[in-house]
Amino acid sequence: MSVIELTTFTVVPEQTQAMLDARPGMVSAFRDDRRGFLSARLVRLDETTWLDFVEWTDDAAWDESKAKGANLPAIAAFFGTIDSLVGAERGVRYDDAEDGTRRARTVAYGPHRSQVGELYLPEGDGPFPVVVLVHGGYWAAMWDRRQITGVADDLVGRGYAVWNIEYRRIGETGGGWPGTFLDVAAAVDALDGMDPALDTGRVVLLGHSAGGHLATWAAHRGVLPPEAPGAGPKITPAGVITLAGALDLETAAASSFGAVLADPAAEPPKDAPEPARPDVWPAVAAAAGDGIVPLLVGGPEHYAWTSPLALPGAGVPVLAVHGTADEAVPAGWSRRYAEKTTAEGGRARYLEVENGTHFDVVHPGHPVWPEITGWIQDTLSRREDR
Repeated sequence: MSVIELTTFTVVPEQTQAMLDARPGMVSAFRDDRRGFLSARLVRLDETTWLDFVEWTDDAAWDESKAKGANLPAIAAFFGTIDSLVGAERGVRYDDAEDGTRRARTVAYGPHRSQVGELYLPEGDGPFPVVVLVHGGYWAAMWDRRQITGVADDLVGRGYAVWNIEYRRIGETGGGWPGTFLDVAAAVDALDGMDPALDTGRVVLLGHSAGGHLATWAAHRGVLPPEAPGAGPKITPAGVITLAGALDLETAAASSFGAVLADPAAEPPKDAPEPARPDVWPAVAAAAGDGIVPLLVGGPEHYAWTSPLALPGAGVPVLAVHGTADEAVPAGWSRRYAEKTTAEGGRARYLEVENGTHFDVVHPGHPVWPEITGWIQDTLSRREDR
């Protein structure tokens, strides 16, 4: 699968040749400047109307390109010949050739638009160890996986395959209880048989904020009772990293965690991404006045299946990273989880980032990042030595 940008525009007849002359330079500039650009095909619909069929590896690549606009002269020259924009739509291509040459692709693990992920492969033949990324955003549909693509790019550059997953979230059909948990479980298990270049015996889960909760929960799936959503995993991770994770759901619910979403005008945390789907915010705001956690877990009787602090030990190494200046998720939730894991005989490290904010811990350029990647390397090396 890949993401298709279908842009229809008009060109007045006297500008047609100029547009065609500018086209090769525009495509060349896209190849040099736009991450995830795969191909572009220009189709003439009538004398003045054209369809540009542009293929991208993932949604984030398309969005990043739109944000850049006409940033290079060759791109501006092409855009300057266009008379008017008729429309722009997003599609998903399903008939990709499985020839192994593509280093990044969108893969569906279910029929819903959010039951997809991007698989990134490094250069080489593999098999590659895998890092599964789980993005945050209060488990709400306003934010999606494109906020964590910088982490994906960094890890691919270090030789890891990366599976950046999406999942149904609160504010869209099927999100919340139990769909969000079922999707994260299905997305992780989808690695089984996805690509021969993946070493599914060496998988690390990494999540940020609400995604830190979901990644940590997924690491506990092996201890869930059979009737719990997500029980019976196909993939057993080598370890889990939670970055600013919301790991104490009971305390979160008692403190109305996420009630801030009821006010779309509220000041966001420092460096927070813009919402990818602001159109769903009114529905979330109407439901989140008492906090977001009840919408996620479906009732207090489910904490024993969903809250990492309430679950038995996961049996895998844990790295819990949290900034002392986190304005969105209390650092104490990560610290208590690491202490509980250690007390139960597990291997957990709590890494506190002095003056670190909520998003500092998920920036590859931050000084804490080498410690995180070093932990991944050490953990996967221990799994390989077994």
